[in-house]
Amino acid sequence: MRILVTGATGFLGGAAARTLEQAGHSVMGTGRDAARGAALQRSGVRFRAFDLRDGPGELLEGVDAVLHCAARSSLWGHWADFYTDNVEVSARLARDCARRGVRLVHISTPSVYNATGLTRQVPESASTGRRFESLYARSKFLAEQDVQAVMPGAAILRPRGIYGPGDTSIMPRLARVLRAGRLPRLTHHEVHTELTHVDNVVHAAQLALEGHAAGLFNITDGVSVPIWATLDRLADVLKVPRPTRFVPARLAEGAAALLEAVYRLRPGQPEPPITASGLRLLTRPMTLDLSRARAVLGYAPLIHPEDGLKTVFAYL
Repeated sequence: MRILVTGATGFLGGAAARTLEQAGHSVMGTGRDAARGAALQRSGVRFRAFDLRDGPGELLEGVDAVLHCAARSSLWGHWADFYTDNVEVSARLARDCARRGVRLVHISTPSVYNATGLTRQVPESASTGRRFESLYARSKFLAEQDVQAVMPGAAILRPRGIYGPGDTSIMPRLARVLRAGRLPRLTHHEVHTELTHVDNVVHAAQLALEGHAAGLFNITDGVSVPIWATLDRLADVLKVPRPTRFVPARLAEGAAALLEAVYRLRPGQPEPPITASGLRLLTRPMTLDLSRARAVLGYAPLIHPEDGLKTVFAYL
């Protein structure tokens, strides 16, 4: 199968491009980072530097399927950028795939569930779309809507908390705040959530590309992990103190929201060291219902979180 992987210079896209190439597919990766693209080429994946904001154009010529990993993935930023990169780009790509008869697998996020109030075994059918806890979540929901409207046969994956060796977001971010001693303990009780090893996401994407399943699919490791116990383990690995100073979650979120407001007063400011939505990920439990992915995609996680976290800790 001839597959185009967008966002191939990112963590997930790069892993997917390499795995799909090794599986015998003919893969073209695209992204805006030429240096990372060169590294991808050295691993055997063809690469073309390209800005999808200009439209996919000839990238889709001779392509059987597209794995759309490219996105503005951040808890901080401006709505215009999120809308352009996540909504407009996805909608245009879906329209072009539909017109050419190209299979589309779109990577979304379970962040769309964050404001629903649901925390356990959340199904894809959970009502969303009224309000969102981040601009990112809102943009990804709108992208889903546009993709489904023009291409009902597309598969949309919602992997939660992607991690693994080479991750540039979740674990490195937590490692930085632990090393800096800035992270307080925000609850007196443990919080269980689910994560998704990058190899499990790639496995789900490959199943979706090679099959014909359509619609929304939750993807995780299938086993919940205790957030604060995991942070303690990470602190021990890094040889830094565990978070012990207690700050009520509401107080911390309020301070973070105020800090965000201050940062927004000065255009061009980098992401604040903490954000309210980022803190909520450490205090609110969430597990996802994988029934549909198991039954329709044939998905079964390849990597258990205990093994996955060990490799990440060793990498860090």
